[in-house]
Amino acid sequence: EASVHVLAPAAYEPKVSVDADAAKKYYDSRKDEFRTPEQVRAEYVVFTIDALLPEEKVDPEAVRTAYDEQLKKNPAQETRRASHILIAVDEKAPAAEKQKAKAKAEELLKQVKAKPRAFAEIAQANSQDPGSAANGGDLGAFKRSDMVKPFSDAAFGMKVGEISNLVESNFGFHIIKLTGMTESKAPTFESRRAEIETELKRQAASRRFAGMSEQFNNTVYEQFDNLKAAAEFARTTVLQSGWVSRGGGASDPRLNNPKLLQALFSDEVMKNKRNTEVVEVGPGTLIAARLLEHKPSVVRTFEESQASIVATLTRQRAAQLAAQEGRALLDKLRKGEDAGFKWGDAKRVSFSNPVQGLDEDTRKQILRVDVSKLPAYAGMETPSGYALIRVTRVVAPEKADPEKEKNIAAAIQQAHAQEQNAVFLASLKQRGSINIRKDQVVEKKEK
Repeated sequence: EASVHVLAPAAYEPKVSVDADAAKKYYDSRKDEFRTPEQVRAEYVVFTIDALLPEEKVDPEAVRTAYDEQLKKNPAQETRRASHILIAVDEKAPAAEKQKAKAKAEELLKQVKAKPRAFAEIAQANSQDPGSAANGGDLGAFKRSDMVKPFSDAAFGMKVGEISNLVESNFGFHIIKLTGMTESKAPTFESRRAEIETELKRQAASRRFAGMSEQFNNTVYEQFDNLKAAAEFARTTVLQSGWVSRGGGASDPRLNNPKLLQALFSDEVMKNKRNTEVVEVGPGTLIAARLLEHKPSVVRTFEESQASIVATLTRQRAAQLAAQEGRALLDKLRKGEDAGFKWGDAKRVSFSNPVQGLDEDTRKQILRVDVSKLPAYAGMETPSGYALIRVTRVVAPEKADPEKEKNIAAAIQQAHAQEQNAVFLASLKQRGSINIRKDQVVEKKEK
């Protein structure tokens, strides 16, 4: 059980003063940190399948035919929701074993018939279906085809709330309780017409787009010094980007395609002022671009960088002051003196469970504290400041989990074996004398 008090660097920033000489020295020793990336600004044209959709016409009869075909492929199906209790027995099991399973199922059937509201509780305690027992036997919603025939026939012949007699399947004996159902209703033609029309238009546009892609590419190549003709062909306008680096960063994510960026920064585009090649940046999306402006990579001047340097050095010095005071307070605490602050609420910390608001490194440090004398104190530097730790209590688990202990022991044994093996191999390398007899080496020749 531990409390943590953090000395945040922000509280120490007013005490920090960074002079111009220190900032200049920092700048001179790290000039590459102040280098701006090479950037370009471009104009571009996007050709998509969607641009062709307004031109597509769909025969009403084709829409009706598509609707009828969809109904044939996906006929409306009723669904049921049920819970069950399964007493499992293999269908090839001896008759005596089957009879024993059936007798157990019949006893459970009597219980649920007598107490229908206790179905979930009885299922949780007795059902041998590992997938549903923990949920009180709930199987969720299912279609007739989802279940084996004896089960489906029973479930689809019941009323909501009804409990079946024993149902035998190749899994064993089931007791089924129907908890819900939906009526079978096919979507009407009118409710589906607009969606089907769009689907058919998109199919037709996709076929046209495939054929027009080469024409778009030719237009971009032939009119290499502008994108006006390409925009007209693509049924769109020429767009402009903001500043983009070789690594991307464009507000339009389509421009961050690596192949397109490589083309934009190529000599062909930057020096020869030509359009880029046409690049497919996604399914049914082609882009061509050309350079508008170029900014080479430069090192920002000290004057441009001074404010950010001062802020960085201030944060660094404030963190040092926080750590310095933290270590002094830690020394006081360990001597039993008052540190002059109020601890926060104690939290239980363990190896297996993370604690909200506590980072992993601090949690590990808490668990490394020497607790031979309580309260015990520790301190550490963290990204949020200097953390002072007070451990006030050690809580032993009431009962060890044998399976967990077994797994931990196995992991430790494996790690120990790997370490021993590594040490053994290292010692062999140190003690061993290795000679390569080149006269006995046969080189494998390429065929």
